[in-house]
Amino acid sequence: MTTELLHGDLCPLCGRPLTLRPTVIVRSSNVPYPTRTDYLPHCTACANDLPNVQRWNDLMNDRYGL
Repeated sequence: MTTELLHGDLCPLCGRPLTLRPTVIVRSSNVPYPTRTDYLPHCTACANDLPNVQRWNDLMNDRYGL
């Protein structure tokens, strides 16, 4: 899976393209690389903007069921 921009998904607050952020990295024993990585849509500008964090989280939960 790529960590580049999602195709056509824009941030519900600012309209910038969303990126994918790794949330869970699973490593099996005796394997030098991750066996599974889960990603979530992420907007760096809005997710780190303290006055809008809760609003942004609510909008993303409504859109993606996160």
